[in-house]
Amino acid sequence: MKSKQAVVGILIFAIVTIIAYIFLQGLLDLSEGISVIIALILGGAAEILYRRKLG
Repeated sequence: MKSKQAVVGILIFAIVTIIAYIFLQGLLDLSEGISVIIALILGGAAEILYRRKLG
């Protein structure tokens, strides 16, 4: 069960990070570096929230 939770957490991180990067760079026209940093922060926050929800 723990390995399944880890895989889901990684997938959540990856999906949120990619979507946030595309949104930040494409639609908001931010620079590439800032988009990457913000996307990584958002992906990490999404994974942390997921793990807290699990208990």
